[in-house]
Parts: sequence; structure tokens; C-alpha cells
Amino acid sequence: MFGLNIRMKVESDQDFKQLCEQFTAWRHRFPMFTHDVQRIEKIINQHITAHSKIMVMYRQTKNRGYLEKAQQEINTINTVLATVEKMELMAMLSRG
Repeated sequence: MFGLNIRMKVESDQDFKQLCEQFTAWRHRFPMFTHDVQRIEKIINQHITAHSKIMVMYRQTKNRGYLEKAQQEINTINTVLATVEKMELMAMLSRG
């Protein structure tokens, strides 16, 4: 799902593990920006935690409103990833 030519996008909670692998790849690819990667990872992990809590509430109540809230968390994660993707492109272009 993730790679240089493929747009990063989370479609479900099954993709969260791949995000962790992507953070490791970013740390190796951009060692000067390790602190920034950690901040991005923290932001995304907060949304993953919120998504997990919402899904627990959905399983307890079967209220479809929780599914919509969970999808909003995934959409927010995708927005952050799109921003990072643009920054990654800028960093690659500035190299040479």
C-alpha cells in the first residue's frame, strides 16, 4: 500500500500496522527530520487511539453514528498523510 510512487492512504484499521512501518522508513530516509517524524507519529497515534475507542463504543451500542466518527478519524489520518507526502516530495526535490 505504501511506497514512493503510491499515494499513502489508510482505508481501515488493518492499515494501521503498515503506518508504523512507514514511520520507521521515514526515520531512515530522512534522519535530519527524526523529531518531525516523531511528532507526526504522535499525532497519527492519537487519531488511531480515538478510532479504537470509537469502534469499542460502536461494538457496544451498534450505533451507526460511531462508524461515521471512526471514518472521520481515518479521514483525518489521511489528511495528515497527504500533507506529509507533499513535504516528502519537497524534500526529495530540494536534494537535487
